[in-house]
Amino acid sequence: MLIDQDNAAYVPGFQYYEDNVRLLRAGLQQMLRRTAHMQRLSLLSLGVGHRYTVKGLIEGLGERLERYVIVEGSADIIELLRREVALPQQVRLEQSYFEEFETDQRFDVVEMGFVLEHVNDPELVLRRFRRFLAPGGRMMVAVPNADSLHRLIGHAAGLLPDVHDLSPADLALGHRRYFDPQSLDALMASCGLEVVGRAGLMLKPLTSAQLASLELDPRIVESMDEIGFGLPEICNAIFVEARPCD
Repeated sequence: MLIDQDNAAYVPGFQYYEDNVRLLRAGLQQMLRRTAHMQRLSLLSLGVGHRYTVKGLIEGLGERLERYVIVEGSADIIELLRREVALPQQVRLEQSYFEEFETDQRFDVVEMGFVLEHVNDPELVLRRFRRFLAPGGRMMVAVPNADSLHRLIGHAAGLLPDVHDLSPADLALGHRRYFDPQSLDALMASCGLEVVGRAGLMLKPLTSAQLASLELDPRIVESMDEIGFGLPEICNAIFVEARPCD
């Protein structure tokens, strides 16, 4: 499946653009923290997306990044990344649908941040990329959380009929579903993956418009996100680190 990312929902000016960057920043922090013990690593990413995560991983991992393959379905997005970033020689871009990608290589980390909410069949994608993990390898996954505190409050107030409902912004971003902690764990287990670590991304008690109206000190927002790492059940997104069960 090709995620159509080159539209108004993925550039500055979109109502939730800053929220998306905030989520990506939190996910990047988790990946860098969880790979800090690795002296060298090979990495496989699904999608270029906003390019924020790819840039951050290349910069943050530096010389420790031995080999990096990025799978992306859009030739235009690949070209955009090449124009924006001088890619190191160990980085390779592969144009392919996720469901069709094949490789003989194996990777220490397979990263799929904010992918599974877009694809037709999340289980198919997880099972396919599980095969590409090296012995001892880790899958790192991030998805939107239906049980985010602001959605729970909206539901309790009668403003949101179902926490899994997709908003117009979700549809603009190409989202097909929300996950919650239980459904994500069940999906991972069905694909032969054991969750060995988790974190919350972006603690969001109110809607984006309500939070913006408060004009919070940036230090408050940063502190909310740091606290949110320990509250995966109610954050805006869930990050999990998983390994094959066998």
